[in-house]
Amino acid sequence: MGGLDALRGVAAVIVLVHHVSMTAPSVSAAYTSSADVAVFSPAWWVTLSPLKILFAGPEFVLVFFVLSGFVLVLTPLRRWPWTRPGTPDTASPTSTVEADSPGPPAPAPGYDWLAYYPRRIVRLAIPVVVSVGLAAAWILLVPRTGAGGAWMAKQGSPDLGIGNLLREASILGFTGRPDVNPPLWSLAWEMWFSLLLPIGVIFAVATRRWTPAWVAVLLATSTAGYLLGVEPLMYLPAFGLGALLAANHGSLLAWSTRLAARRGGTLAWAAIAVLGPVLLIAYWLLRPALTEPWNSVALSLRVPGAVLVVATVALWPPVQRMLGGRLLAWLGTISFSLYLVHFPIVVTFAQLFGPEHWWWGALVSVPLSLVLAQLMYRWVELPAQTLAGRVGARFSAGHPRPEAVPAA
Repeated sequence: MGGLDALRGVAAVIVLVHHVSMTAPSVSAAYTSSADVAVFSPAWWVTLSPLKILFAGPEFVLVFFVLSGFVLVLTPLRRWPWTRPGTPDTASPTSTVEADSPGPPAPAPGYDWLAYYPRRIVRLAIPVVVSVGLAAAWILLVPRTGAGGAWMAKQGSPDLGIGNLLREASILGFTGRPDVNPPLWSLAWEMWFSLLLPIGVIFAVATRRWTPAWVAVLLATSTAGYLLGVEPLMYLPAFGLGALLAANHGSLLAWSTRLAARRGGTLAWAAIAVLGPVLLIAYWLLRPALTEPWNSVALSLRVPGAVLVVATVALWPPVQRMLGGRLLAWLGTISFSLYLVHFPIVVTFAQLFGPEHWWWGALVSVPLSLVLAQLMYRWVELPAQTLAGRVGARFSAGHPRPEAVPAA
């Protein structure tokens, strides 16, 4: 789905822009507290206005999570084995599903699960390991001092010990947030969902008859996670909601077609398309007026916002056409590499130019990140995909060809 790949590229660029904006001391201070942010100041535009959507890096990480749940679950669902003529399969408009199969279903034998695990691990692990090495090289080249505002202070004194580097490179080995290449925190959740994918597929199929109820349960769980500060409850429901979107993809496509054909249907879809980004940044739009626990509740609205953003791109053709350009297709192609390589570049050049001239760091780090992402894709990510296919084929349960690797 080209639109979803383009969305992945947009999300990666917004994460990059977010981190660049944080090198401006006034913006990083505004993230700590909005109390002294003057209306219409640069920090206000970046953090408290509707333009926040262009700088919503953490929020678009949730979009990545929903995308992964959708893409990873959709492929095995399309090979679900229990079929009955005339029963529409909500995962695919052209397939069928046995609605009254006894007991909970098992992962589909039509999908090569023996090949999936080594393929997925290799596909993620090799670029991550290289990104940790590159981040360490940037830190050795320009040691981080922590000078330059509240956000830059958090980047000072990363642990370059071999134990810490190995923990970050292992993805699941670190506790808390990594400090050599901090964006890797989200890859830990990507890997956990990848390991739990059979459960995600079973969940998606088993809940088709009660999808609205399970959507409510997952949204309530994520809200509880934000209220309690429990990260698994905050993040894993986003993958589950993506899985539900995959399980109901066929029926949702049919519903989208019917809605678009009705009078006012385009307006209704436009409202949905706007609602997603609004929910994604609702916390920031409401932040000056909120106190606990309502600010945590508002923060949790980014989860349904991310779902609506992905659903709009997956289901509404006008948005898919808007995302159909070559530039966005290229950004989608390099999105994983861009996510992995940009952070140490941003911090390095912000430190070289200093807080008074942070914009010079931005002018250098943004194009350099894009160039290095292309190189990373060409020389690391593509070979990793090829190797992942070969390793998966070694573990294959009789499949003659390695299957395409889902995008990270």
